[in-house]
Parts: sequence; C-alpha cells; structure tokens
Amino acid sequence: MDNKKITKIASIVIGVVIAILMIVMGFRFIQNTFIRAEDITPIDMVVGDMTQNSVKITWATGRETQGVVEYGTTPTALNFFAPETQKTTSHSVDLTLLSPTTTYYFQIRIGDKQFDNGGVPWSFTTKGTETAQPPSPTPTVQPQSLPTSTPPATGSTCTETDCQKIKDKIGQGCTARDYSLCIAQPTPTLIIAPKITTIPTDSPTTTPSTTPTP
Repeated sequence: MDNKKITKIASIVIGVVIAILMIVMGFRFIQNTFIRAEDITPIDMVVGDMTQNSVKITWATGRETQGVVEYGTTPTALNFFAPETQKTTSHSVDLTLLSPTTTYYFQIRIGDKQFDNGGVPWSFTTKGTETAQPPSPTPTVQPQSLPTSTPPATGSTCTETDCQKIKDKIGQGCTARDYSLCIAQPTPTLIIAPKITTIPTDSPTTTPSTTPTP
C-alpha cells in the first residue's frame, strides 16, 4: 500500500477520534455547568419576621454559597445591599432600617450570577404604624337640684286667688306648685272635748229601827 494512502487514512481516523473526544468533553462541560447553576439557584424563598422597619429573608441552595441580597424601593433600582457573612446551604439575611408601609423589591446575587423571581424581583411590604386611638371620654352627668318649696305653715289656708294676697298670707311664692301645696294642707279643726259633769250621789241613810220594849 502506498505510504500516502496510509498517512491519509491515519489522519482521518485521528480527526474522527479528536472530534468524538471534543463532543464528549463539550457535553460534559455543558452538563456540569447546568448542574452547578442548579446547585446555587436559591430555592424555598421565604420572607418572614416582618415588622415596621425590618424583615428576614431566608432561602436554600444545593451546595454551600455566599450570597448578597440586593434590594430597593423600585424593581429597577436595587441600590441597597445585605451580604451574607459565610458560605452555607441554609441562608438567612436580615434587612433593617426599612420604612413603614413601604414596598421593597429584592434579588439574590451569588458570584457573578443574579437570581430573581423568573425575571421579576421578589417583593414585600413592611407593616404600617399602628396608632392606638384614645378612648372617648365618658360624659358625666351632674345632678341638678330641683327647686323646692317651703311647705306652708300648719293651719295656713289658700282660699285667696290673688298672687300678692297668697304671698302675704303664707309668706312664700305663689306659683301653681305653691298653691297646690297650700290647698293640700288640711285646715286645722278645733276639737272641743266634751265637758264631763260629775253628779254627786247621796249616801243611803239608814233609818234606825225601833225595837219595842217589853
């Protein structure tokens, strides 16, 4: 066989082997890349312990990573950062110094990759300031003293109908109430006790009987 043909066949075989090796290595590289991305992708995202000024964000990863929470008050301006202090698979970051009743947006950055909620940042709204309403004062009712009339003196009568004469007679006002009290006062009745006359009775006299002498 001609040496040229042998060299040509050997070159073709070597080229095919190299191509196969490159395809296998490329496939493994792509596979490992996707596996590593899945390992660091945040899962089980939870926003809890929310107050007026703080919140706790927790998530998990398939392998140990150290992430940064990027957040802000608009989805396109995540200008605040809260980094983790160490690598872990169970992540927890506290966001503090927040404003009450405010919506915040955030995403997770791990290395040069950023993760959000399917292309849209996650969000939460802090609690509002709850102001206790002061109790309504209970109105107090002051007792009012009713006008009282001095009852007429015993033995007074109100046979008069003229106001001035009534005042002169009973020594007080002459309103309808006073007049009613006055006429309700019974007129004293003079009770004359019957005079008991004692008739003396004479003691019976005993007439001495005369006994005849023999």
